[in-house]
Amino acid sequence: MSDLPAAADPAAIGPLTLVEFPHPALRRPAKPLVRLDDAVSDAVERMFDIMYDAQGIGLAANQVALPYRMFVVNCAGRRGEGEEHVFINPVLSRPRGTAVQEEGCLSLPGVRMDVRRPERVMVEAWSLEGEPIALDLDGLLARVVQHEFDHLEGRLFTDRLPEAAALEVRDQLDEFARVFAGRQSRGELPPQAELIAALDRLEAARCRE
Repeated sequence: MSDLPAAADPAAIGPLTLVEFPHPALRRPAKPLVRLDDAVSDAVERMFDIMYDAQGIGLAANQVALPYRMFVVNCAGRRGEGEEHVFINPVLSRPRGTAVQEEGCLSLPGVRMDVRRPERVMVEAWSLEGEPIALDLDGLLARVVQHEFDHLEGRLFTDRLPEAAALEVRDQLDEFARVFAGRQSRGELPPQAELIAALDRLEAARCRE
């Protein structure tokens, strides 16, 4: 987790861990990256490790408290299987069709609900090597890319639920908030101001307004 006090090097990313709701990174729209360096490459590798360890198939940067517009995906969910994708500064367009499918989120463990999304979507982005990406997606990959893109916008899949379904998960979200506040009060997590200052520092090092 990038929840450490400001380092001597303001661009230092430090160790990463999965963060859970309501960590402030999850509601903070990510900024475009203008600097791809070794620290970002290392962070991407660590993001894949964290995703696989948590048995996920997608992970956005703000789920590890990085305020950057990037996410990783592997629909197989296991290293050495499927295809690994890295999307830097993605843009979605041309939504087509509609489909409903159950979704969960590594930052909301145990919460699973049916979510309606476009069935197909176009994604344009950059690779970690600085090469342009343009893919017309459908099926599971289209859904995962849209889910992770929502994270970059500061949005959770629960925000897309109809009113009745949103009421079903409200108690779970409230419990996440109580647990998080309790961990902060016991000193197990940094205070809110420190978490936000770490995000500000990392953003200033590699992003544009």
